[in-house]
Amino acid sequence: MPTYPFEGKLVLLRSVLAATLVAAGIAAVPSSAYAASAAYGPERVCGKGFHRVKDGHRAMRTRDGAVFGHVYLMYSKRSGKNCVAAIKTAYAGRRTVTGAYLEVRGGGRSEDVQRYKYYAETGHLEGAWKCVRYEGWTRDPGNRVTAWGGRKSWGNCDG
Repeated sequence: MPTYPFEGKLVLLRSVLAATLVAAGIAAVPSSAYAASAAYGPERVCGKGFHRVKDGHRAMRTRDGAVFGHVYLMYSKRSGKNCVAAIKTAYAGRRTVTGAYLEVRGGGRSEDVQRYKYYAETGHLEGAWKCVRYEGWTRDPGNRVTAWGGRKSWGNCDG
């Protein structure tokens, strides 16, 4: 069996690199909670035919600037409907108060607030050629800290 001059050094380098990552608190594999929340993209949450719209993404931030997730305004050209998905990144997999809100100017409103593990979603509202505003929020498990994101002004009025 042939031997390679760098074989032992390569194994040692991998071991040192792995130990360094562990000491720094960095995992080479994402946590299961992160992987599970990543499986819930806004296109999947809102459903087939829905796409992210321009100026339709905000981070859900605490007052201190910590990001607990993201809120997305989605639109389906085929149906003319809007949808909002508030997707958690902090405390994913744990039930915490999470909400999504969508309002169509001159139209309807939809809100979904419960103790969710991964996301909240507003449902689909008719909104072709109408302005909308949206928001999403989530809280820590102790219900002490809220992270909010969205747009309080009207926008995305062009269909």
